[in-house]
Amino acid sequence: MHNFVFHNPVKVIFGKNAISHLGAEVRPFGSKALLVYGNGSTKDNGILDQVTQQLNRADFDYIEFPGIQANPLLSDVHQGINISREHGCSVIIGVGGGSVIDTAKSISAGVHVAFDIWKLFTGKKSVKETLPVIAVPTIAGSGSETNNGIVLTHDEKKLKFGFGHRKLVPAVCLADPVSTFSVPPKLTAYGAVDTFTHCLEAYLSTAYVTSELQIGFIETICKTVLASCSSVLKNPQSYDDRAALLWGSSLALSGVTTSGLGKISYPIHLLAHSLSAQQAISHGAALAVFMPGWLRVNYHRIKNRLARFEETVFGLHAGSSEYKAQRAIELIEKWLLSIHCTIRLSDLENADLNESEMLDHALLQSKIWRMSEYDRQALEAIIKRCQ
Repeated sequence: MHNFVFHNPVKVIFGKNAISHLGAEVRPFGSKALLVYGNGSTKDNGILDQVTQQLNRADFDYIEFPGIQANPLLSDVHQGINISREHGCSVIIGVGGGSVIDTAKSISAGVHVAFDIWKLFTGKKSVKETLPVIAVPTIAGSGSETNNGIVLTHDEKKLKFGFGHRKLVPAVCLADPVSTFSVPPKLTAYGAVDTFTHCLEAYLSTAYVTSELQIGFIETICKTVLASCSSVLKNPQSYDDRAALLWGSSLALSGVTTSGLGKISYPIHLLAHSLSAQQAISHGAALAVFMPGWLRVNYHRIKNRLARFEETVFGLHAGSSEYKAQRAIELIEKWLLSIHCTIRLSDLENADLNESEMLDHALLQSKIWRMSEYDRQALEAIIKRCQ
């Protein structure tokens, strides 16, 4: 196991009625909150009412900042920063999925700086100080409620970049699986794909194959996500399966799974960001498009690990190592199709994509993420395999 520093100070209150703790949890953070949420679902399912009721009972002042969309925008973050400064907000509350929570975290990082927050995403500046963030996740997937990352889209430049820093971990996460009961099947599936990909990329990119504790942890999360996603699509109000998906997504990118694995990379995310920067597509949907192609292009490098994955995650043991590795990819494809994900670029509703722009975007992000092995030739090979 490689040397590591684990730092994740988020306080997680998990389970039924977790939102009822909001009043007590927000009080230490001042007197006024910026309440960030999306385009309507949090209102329709009553979760926003639960949040505002708790704030009102605690006599905690708040300013609402609604309308955050999927693939959150830099312009919204700029607006949120200005509102927070104008009203003297001392804490940011994000109620929603990864896009909303990423927006809340981005605002928290931008309030105290004089520069454009986009410089964080291009590696030109770093985080020095943030406002505390309270995350109320309403969908399982990104894990932003317990991790140090944010993803943002630059409206004008059409760039979707990710950035991480230890000070971006939320202070508190109030996670109630019941809040995810109303998530539509398609978004439930996309969230499961996101969690699965967070685990799979770490599993296949690490060189530390003997870190049995960590590798086994990742395998367990993947196995759980496969089973619980399929169950939830049949029974949307299965509490235990919704809880498994929500906690699994919170763990997958929290740093717990990857501690001791050394250098890891996220190449499927690299390509997915380049796709959703160009086309209005859910993050999980973009991951599903690139996952099989990336696995096949990199097959010879990862085949031994894939063979183990087939055994431990899918529970099949017959055949040679080569056969198991090939079957692992086939079973992953079968799972993606079973939850109604598209696995080819050519099958997207709007297949008129600019491949050159996608490559340029991915190359910019790979440089910032220090993934030098993903040059133009390597990326072209993957995109071609995903057609």
